[in-house]
Amino acid sequence: MKYLFYTTYCSGRAGLSNSIMSTELGVLLALLTDRVLILDGNLPPPGNLVDYRGKLSNHHRSRPTDLLELPVPWLEAEQVDLRDRGSSMELTDRSLTESVFYYPPSLDLDCEDFRRFAQGRRAAFTYGGEYRDAAVVRLSGGPEVGESRYKMHNLGFYAPFLYLDTHSKERVHRLLRAMRPKRHFVEFADRVAAMLGTFNAVHIRRGDFKLTYGRTTLLRKPREAIDVLDQNFSRRDRLVILTDEGDDPFFAEIMQAYPHAVLLDRFILDELDQEFHDLPHHDSIALAFLCQLIAVRARDFVGTMTSTFSALIQRWRGCRGLDERFKFLWNEIPAADSTILRGATAINRRIPMRPDGTMVEEFEGPYSWNRYDPRINSAWMREWPESFVPTV
Repeated sequence: MKYLFYTTYCSGRAGLSNSIMSTELGVLLALLTDRVLILDGNLPPPGNLVDYRGKLSNHHRSRPTDLLELPVPWLEAEQVDLRDRGSSMELTDRSLTESVFYYPPSLDLDCEDFRRFAQGRRAAFTYGGEYRDAAVVRLSGGPEVGESRYKMHNLGFYAPFLYLDTHSKERVHRLLRAMRPKRHFVEFADRVAAMLGTFNAVHIRRGDFKLTYGRTTLLRKPREAIDVLDQNFSRRDRLVILTDEGDDPFFAEIMQAYPHAVLLDRFILDELDQEFHDLPHHDSIALAFLCQLIAVRARDFVGTMTSTFSALIQRWRGCRGLDERFKFLWNEIPAADSTILRGATAINRRIPMRPDGTMVEEFEGPYSWNRYDPRINSAWMREWPESFVPTV
């Protein structure tokens, strides 16, 4: 038996969506290398822990593997001792956000198509030759960083990372269709969506963005959000708001403008508290995941730029066959000459956006990430239509 030892992003101590994305890359690479996946860092994402004033308990916290089906053979790192398993090789020492994995190894990289796919990413690696003979292939996550000693390399969206031939791409799509949310979460999301009736959804991320370098959160006004929402939604319709900061005064004006608005996490805890607590996992991580699944069922959706939480909702909506245009409340890409501050970086008007929150394509290219400002890191700053995999 041969293994892929894979350390998740931030050594498993990231936010929910980053943890899902990182785990997903490990699963896909295990498929393509035909190895048993050893997950190092399969931990509850601490970035989504909220106590909701005692309405739920975070004593038993959800891991990505509690939320999603993993359709490959896998083990926890603690379940296997690899020291006596034979030779071990590191597949790459580069960050996956600056890399491309191509497969099979015979693919021609000296072509315009690959150059456009990579779009400036200089690191490309594959699996073949001596790696096939190694008992253990590793993606160890890079060096330990800072006082926390977390490993930060293994993150990214799969579509701009995997450069594949047609057969390999079909295998990846089959696996992604099987890497679905656990059935009880799907059924619960369907029930909540039915209770809400026809609704639109918006993800307004503030919380940690108030402290994140390069974000504009503290400079934004509720009126800006309302203007974008009015371009897409009717105020007569139900508006579902995704946030874990419902007490933030920022939301009062939005709730007044949209009289049928609800804060989704509170709606679940108020209206379906017992049913939520009857789920096998019912902590704030599971609640955040359910909010994503419910937003996928909205008639229309507006997200927060550079939030991977929004990005996964946009991808999963596209996978359901919706005509999903990626819409954002505002631009979060700072100007090249900006002073980068925590939550208060100067608003950059140079990224062209339409009033409805869609980004304007400025360039041409075969891949969607070729068509926007190259300062938008295709690996994680937003999702792309190339990620859409029809569920049937």
